[in-house]
Amino acid sequence: MTGGTIRRAVTAQPGQMIIEETDPPSCGPGEARIAVEAVGLCGSDIHLFYGTHPYARFPQTQGHEFSGRVLELGDGYAGPIRPGDRVAVEPLIWCGTCYACRKGRPNCCTRLKVMGAHVPGALAEQVVVPASACYPADGLDAETAALVEPVSIALHAVRRGQVAPADQVLIMGAGPIGLAATLAAADAGARVAVTDRLASRLTEAARMGAERTVDTTRENLAAATDDWTGGDGAAVVIDATGAPSLIRSAFDLVAPSGVIVIAGISDQEVAVPVIEFSRKEVTVAGSRNNAGVFGQAMDLVRRHQGQVAHLITHRFELAAAGSAIAFARENPGQAEKVIITLGEPR
Repeated sequence: MTGGTIRRAVTAQPGQMIIEETDPPSCGPGEARIAVEAVGLCGSDIHLFYGTHPYARFPQTQGHEFSGRVLELGDGYAGPIRPGDRVAVEPLIWCGTCYACRKGRPNCCTRLKVMGAHVPGALAEQVVVPASACYPADGLDAETAALVEPVSIALHAVRRGQVAPADQVLIMGAGPIGLAATLAAADAGARVAVTDRLASRLTEAARMGAERTVDTTRENLAAATDDWTGGDGAAVVIDATGAPSLIRSAFDLVAPSGVIVIAGISDQEVAVPVIEFSRKEVTVAGSRNNAGVFGQAMDLVRRHQGQVAHLITHRFELAAAGSAIAFARENPGQAEKVIITLGEPR
C-alpha cells in the first residue's frame, strides 16, 4: 500500500491487466472492509480475462476466491467476527426476493451478482463486502482459507448428487473442483473414482481420497467403470469438465436410478436421445455456486487442511496477476491452483 491509496488489478481489455492506484473503499452499514491476503484463480478467471466467459466485461477487477483480515465493520453488524480476524468470503450477492431466493436457492438468484464477474472482485489490496458474507477462518493460513470458496462449489455438487455412504461416485475431471468434489465425496463415506487425461491430476485425486483413477489416454472409461462397479454403473456421476462428450457418456456410465450432476461450464450443446432420460430413470441435476454450504465447506477444509493446501502449486504477487492467469492457461498439467498473494499471506 502506498500512502493513502491501495493497488488493484484491472482487466482493461481481453488479455490485458493493469495495476492502478485508487482510494480505499468506504465501509457502510452492515459491511466489512477487508485487507485481502490471498486470492485463488480458477478456470472462470481465465475465461473472464480473455473475454470468452459469458459474464466477461471490461474494465473489471477479477477475483472471487479469497481471504483476508477484517479492517473495519460497519454499523449494524452483530455477528461473530471482529477487526483483525482472518475471514474467508462468500462472493455471492443475491436479491432475497426472487423465486429461487424464496426457495432457499440463492445461488440461482435471477439477479445474482458474483464478485469478480458482475461486480469488482478481490484482486485489490482492500475490498468491501457484506459482513454477513464473512466466515471466521481462525486456524487456517490465508492461502488455504482462500480455497474454501471452490471447496463450497464442489461440496454443493456432491450434495446435489445426494451422495450417501458407500455410494460409488465417478467424478469426471480432476481440476480443482473435481479434486475438491473427490475430497467431499470421500469425506461423506463414498467410494470415489476419478477420470482425467493428465496423470499429475490423477495423482492428486488419489491423495484426495479416490480409490480408483482412470487415465483416459490409456484406459477405456466405460470398461473401467464397468469393472469398478461390478457392472452396476456409478450411483452418482459428477461432471467437472463441461465437455459435451463426457456429459453424454455419463448416461451410459451411471447406474439405473442414479444421478448425474453437471458442475462443468460450457456454452456448447449436448445431444442426448430422449430415451436416455427414462431408460434408467436417471436424475440429471445442474450445480451452480453453492447454496448454504459455505460454513460446511469451511469445516471440511479445517478437517483436511493438508490435502487442500496441497492443491496450491504456484504463487504470484498482485503485480503479476495477469501473467499468473496466462501461466495457468498455458500450463494445465503444472498449475492446479494458482494463488495471488497480497501482504502477508501466511
